[in-house]
Amino acid sequence: MSSSFKAALRQAVQRPAWQQNLFIPVLALLTALWIWLEGGRVLDVESLQTLWRSVHGPQTLFECLLAPFKASSDAVVALMALISTLSLCLFCRISRLVDIGPQTTFLLFLLLNFNPEYNDVRLQVSAFQPAMLLWLTGLYLFLAYYRNYLYWAFLAWALTAWLAALLVPAAAFWAGGFPLLFLFWPGRSNWRQRLRERGLFLLAYYALIVCIILVIAPWREAVTAWLPAFIQNLDLKRHDMSFFINANNPVDISLFEGFLIALLLVVVNAAKIIGPVIVLLVVLAVTRRAMNTVLEMRVRLFFAFSLGYFWVLSAFAFMYYDALPSDLYYTPITMLTLWLVSGVVFYALQRVKSGRIPPQRLLILAWLMVAYALASIITFGPSLTYLREAGEWARQQRGSSRVFSNSLTALYYGGGAPFRNSDGFAEMGNAVSHYYDISTGDLYIHIQGRNNPQQPEDFELFDILHTFANERGDKAYILRPKVE
Repeated sequence: MSSSFKAALRQAVQRPAWQQNLFIPVLALLTALWIWLEGGRVLDVESLQTLWRSVHGPQTLFECLLAPFKASSDAVVALMALISTLSLCLFCRISRLVDIGPQTTFLLFLLLNFNPEYNDVRLQVSAFQPAMLLWLTGLYLFLAYYRNYLYWAFLAWALTAWLAALLVPAAAFWAGGFPLLFLFWPGRSNWRQRLRERGLFLLAYYALIVCIILVIAPWREAVTAWLPAFIQNLDLKRHDMSFFINANNPVDISLFEGFLIALLLVVVNAAKIIGPVIVLLVVLAVTRRAMNTVLEMRVRLFFAFSLGYFWVLSAFAFMYYDALPSDLYYTPITMLTLWLVSGVVFYALQRVKSGRIPPQRLLILAWLMVAYALASIITFGPSLTYLREAGEWARQQRGSSRVFSNSLTALYYGGGAPFRNSDGFAEMGNAVSHYYDISTGDLYIHIQGRNNPQQPEDFELFDILHTFANERGDKAYILRPKVE
């Protein structure tokens, strides 16, 4: 049985390239569909807020692009699944472009496709989804044409980066600061000549950016207002870090020291997000240099520079926004890390193909990886389906009345605005005062958690129309004020 399993595993990783090119998008789409159904077809609150704004006054280009979908969750999630699948296909395409073999590329795809943290956010309705697709497109164009047309390849990369900035303004820092690293890109001429030529090219590039900002009044006003706020926020975060280190006797750390702490926090958070398997590959790549021989040196430098710059941007973002970026924003870091550790994956694949791993150990390892993959797409926590069902039921019953709730998710599916400062969001006590001023036809969706089973005192003022619950004991009561 061990030999048959070993043969099946070899056949799986040695499929022809055309079969893998077809299998990768199909598997990515099936994974996205599984995650959507496994999660009860319920989006996170941030995604619901984006959907609401796309219909009721879009504020960004991304929300304007979502407006034709009329806040249909299934349609928008299908779009996000398509974009994430295209991103995964481009990830594999870039891997093949930099001479990573089809079998190693397929294993890298599996590591990303079944990454637990990535699967938690891969269907998130976020402008970063198309922005990441543009980022990957820029990388592909640069790596495809830099050998013969370096400057044209750079311009293609810059164009996609600025298009991404229209969706996610933070991408402007990637498009504006990263080109400085091209000064050190290897070339055929001596370093002085390269520095002079690329220095003049980049000077023209930045001069064009400055001219555009000065000409367009809204951009000029935004930049002039942002710079003082950026410096002030950095100083405030530095001050907060001083109290965090020692609240009783605060140490006045410098801005540079605060930035180093931010870099450390970003590394820790990135290690948590990319997962233990990829972290193990990173450790092997660092400690065993013999495994790290797949990528060409200049390509490895390019990926390393990109990873380092993302690290710096994430640290500045943490100090500016006083919060670590969303897990979805770490996906490029995960992709760059996988490319850089591709040598370790290639080395492990060669050991499997050469038969140097005992069949029993290989079988155990394969089952562990299968369990890891299943764990990334199965929802183990309490289901949120009851929130959607309660909101949809209340929406069907309300007629011309309104829906209130103490849950933003239930409120959205009930037809209300999923924001805490909206009229529809209300706790039980506040809801009662609302109901006495409005028609008794309005409904209230009260969410009662399993950890707090005691009902509020005002609960007796309502009639229970319907109750929804999940398997863990969380309940959603559809209430209507009693008529006195």
